[in-house]
Amino acid sequence: MINEALVKYKEKILYSKDLLLSLEEIGLSKGDMLCVHTEIFSFGMPLLKKEDFLNKIIEIFKDILGKNGTLIMPTFTYSFCKNLDFDKLNSRSTMGILTEHYRKQNGVYRTNDPIFSFAISGAKAELLKKDCKSCFEKGSVYDVLKDEKGKLLIFGNQKLGYTFTHFIEEEALVSYRYFKEFNGNFIDEMGNKRQKSIKYYVRKLNEKSELDIDKVLKLLKQSNNFNTKNVANANITLIDTKKYYDIFYEMMKRDENFLLKE
Repeated sequence: MINEALVKYKEKILYSKDLLLSLEEIGLSKGDMLCVHTEIFSFGMPLLKKEDFLNKIIEIFKDILGKNGTLIMPTFTYSFCKNLDFDKLNSRSTMGILTEHYRKQNGVYRTNDPIFSFAISGAKAELLKKDCKSCFEKGSVYDVLKDEKGKLLIFGNQKLGYTFTHFIEEEALVSYRYFKEFNGNFIDEMGNKRQKSIKYYVRKLNEKSELDIDKVLKLLKQSNNFNTKNVANANITLIDTKKYYDIFYEMMKRDENFLLKE
């Protein structure tokens, strides 16, 4: 891989090799199943053209993961929550410019969830293609990620990217959420339109039900599951999803309100 200048920050330059080594330093390795939540412009001013910059970031991830690795990015649209059609090819990701770019690449498959879709490629992509009846049920992307002892990368902003907790809430069947069915038009890769329904374990808005991200971060850190490093103007953080699930699920079963805002 050519060592290119990626971003400028505080009169310094971050090179692609520096980013690759930093990712390896926090624990990313060959063969991993990796889900990346990104805010890439936190790092600094890009020094490559937009498409070249985005391609380079993806190349770095794939270079580390290797041929046996799997790369996942959330391409959530919340389409049915907004009474919009979900078009697999054309509904834009709301999860940042890198995820929107990644989902359009050759060899990348987008899942069918009209609320929480993911873009996936790599050795174990087939495991992640289940057409689920609820967003975070058994066999969903986060469930497979956990079972495969996958890793979650928070790339750029430590306050964003903890949707995995909602998967745990559904698994624990917390009482401050309930299953709500959403319906709408689903448009597949061939342009065929059909009706689709999906259940989402939504918050009860008339009672205390909002997660406190600071509490999520505190427990991840207390459980030594928050491998982080400052890179340029931002941070990169790697989390073991199996450990994340096991500890948070057990705590929710003891006290389901422990992560909620007061």
